Amino acid sequence: MWAVKLRQAATPRGGGRQLYSFVVLTLFHGLVAFAALNLAAWIFLKGASPDPITLTYGDRAFALVYPGHSQADVRELLRETWSRPITWEPFTEYRERRFQGRFVNVHPAGFRVSRGRAAWPTEPGRLNVFVFGGSTTFGYGVADDETIVSGLQAFLDQRLGAGKAACYNFGRGSYYSTTERILFENLLTEGDVPKVAVFVDGLNEFAFGAPFPAELLRKAVNRPVRGALAELESELPVAQLIARLKAGRMPRRSNAELAASFDDPELLDSRIERYEANRRLIRAAASAWSVQPLFVWQPVPTYRYDLRYHLFGDLDFGINNYSSFGYARMALRLRSAPPEPDFVWAADMQEGVREPLYVDQVHYTAAMSTLVAERIGRALLQDGILPLPAPPAVARAGLAGQRPHGALRSARHG
Repeated sequence: MWAVKLRQAATPRGGGRQLYSFVVLTLFHGLVAFAALNLAAWIFLKGASPDPITLTYGDRAFALVYPGHSQADVRELLRETWSRPITWEPFTEYRERRFQGRFVNVHPAGFRVSRGRAAWPTEPGRLNVFVFGGSTTFGYGVADDETIVSGLQAFLDQRLGAGKAACYNFGRGSYYSTTERILFENLLTEGDVPKVAVFVDGLNEFAFGAPFPAELLRKAVNRPVRGALAELESELPVAQLIARLKAGRMPRRSNAELAASFDDPELLDSRIERYEANRRLIRAAASAWSVQPLFVWQPVPTYRYDLRYHLFGDLDFGINNYSSFGYARMALRLRSAPPEPDFVWAADMQEGVREPLYVDQVHYTAAMSTLVAERIGRALLQDGILPLPAPPAVARAGLAGQRPHGALRSARHG
């Protein structure tokens, strides 16, 4: 119909004025309709948006993974966890933005506040421990004092004495070994040198081929106008509403379907090789600055965990399905070539545990964070990366005839 009207307006009888009026009115009405649709979408998103508990858990019993927490507290914790935008940072491309909340606090220097609230800049007289990793290390879904790093601080305080060690949480959402290495090197060049650097990896190693803003930055550099328009389009309320409607969780696929989509030996081996290369580079930098590194291969829900006890085990894990097959290949590699002393295989520590260990699909509960922290703490002390306090003289005399320290350490590892 519009094409007919356009032809009529373009005839000599209609004249140029009618054509002009038709075009202007069409554009005007189109813009009004566009604005009205986005306004309606914005109102819907603001008014009908479910609270974080409903959005995350639906009818699932969130109290199983937040024992002792009220619904209001969990709602606020999840809001603080997921409503924080990232910010740009040189070299790593992005970081967690400075934030102050009831449960989530991010220091201006880029680390999450932990138990004990260690000072910044670091204090030379303390055993400073920097912990790097992704969102599981940052502690998405748990409070500041419930993260792996806070658990590690408590573990070391109990064994070394309060205030002897200072642990810093440099976990950041979607980080993996490459971005962690770059961050570590940046801190060293800025003069922030720890005694120990712990790297907690595994899940994101297989999920990401590049830092997640890479595609956006590529468009911004190669095609700035088109990239800006695409970003603007994605920020429109209508686009956000459509994305939310499409974001319904899929049921977990069969083992055959998962293997067909995610068991890619070439890709998985390349990610493992990338991790090993980053470990060599981190070791070299750490050695130059007299830093003791520790590499931890973290537990994930897709490997050696009974998903019947996972609140979201019946749903698809998306790109995190890669870890199921990647971990199996990493385990085979380690069986054929045992790892170095600075590597901790914690991937199977949840095997046989029959309780929920994740607050959502991949992020640890407070209890699981404590277990991972204790595993890291034992490795730091038993392997001599951090010095154990000397026993009192009387106690030392009473050790005669007991097993040597190396035998005790082997028994514990076993």
